[in-house]
Amino acid sequence: MTRGDGTRLGALLVAPAVAFLSAFFVGPLLLALAESLGLSRGAASAAHYGRILGDSYYLEVTRDTVMLAAAVTGATLVVGYPYALILARARGTAKAALLFLLVAPLLVTVVVRTFGWMIVFGRRGLINAVLGALGLPALDILNSWTAIAVALVHVLLPFMVLSIASTLESLDPAFEEAAATLGAPPWRQFLHVVAPLSRDGAVAGSILVFALAIGSFVTVMVMGDNRTMVLPLLVYQQLTVASDWPFAAALGMVLLAIVLAVFWLQARIARRAAA
Repeated sequence: MTRGDGTRLGALLVAPAVAFLSAFFVGPLLLALAESLGLSRGAASAAHYGRILGDSYYLEVTRDTVMLAAAVTGATLVVGYPYALILARARGTAKAALLFLLVAPLLVTVVVRTFGWMIVFGRRGLINAVLGALGLPALDILNSWTAIAVALVHVLLPFMVLSIASTLESLDPAFEEAAATLGAPPWRQFLHVVAPLSRDGAVAGSILVFALAIGSFVTVMVMGDNRTMVLPLLVYQQLTVASDWPFAAALGMVLLAIVLAVFWLQARIARRAAA
């Protein structure tokens, strides 16, 4: 087989995936962009984007959405890194048990999982029942950013842990052994050997969790109220309540722009770190 034949064969194999992504991913995005600019009505205008940037309410919703995603990402990284380290170094039955506990939340639908957290955080829920038994005042946690963040961390933690654990499992133990031979205590081995070499897994997990958290809809809708508005929920309201499709499309494009900006920033930081 010549080089040209190999190139044509590769193009044929890739063509179905390209066609699928073009039809069901790129195409809808272009339609949404055209709708947000009013191109479908024959009058191009950026008025909807000006409405978003000129109204403090929409700016606050955008800020809250980004802050929620950032908080969830940070929490999953702090909680997930130790879990990933233990998972990567576990063997046999212990590893299988840890892996099952990690992915178990993904085996339950998001609605059932969210209602479970509502039972935990409710006024008569598990937390307040324990506090009452201890003679402590009840907490009003439900319908708060804290409750939403905890529920999102619960479901997104596997994505962070698996990203980091896959990197940790690929590390050569000889690096840590060399550091130990040179007299480095365990915490120095982790700080100067394990953490830098597993950075790519932590970054990949953070990007994945951030992208999923910023687009979360069901958890915020069920566990939140008017004080916990985020962009995905606002898009839903504009579509179903206000029937303002162009403005909903503009909000969706803003959400997409935020995610792309985070991806660009991560790539830029990675290039600088590698230089």
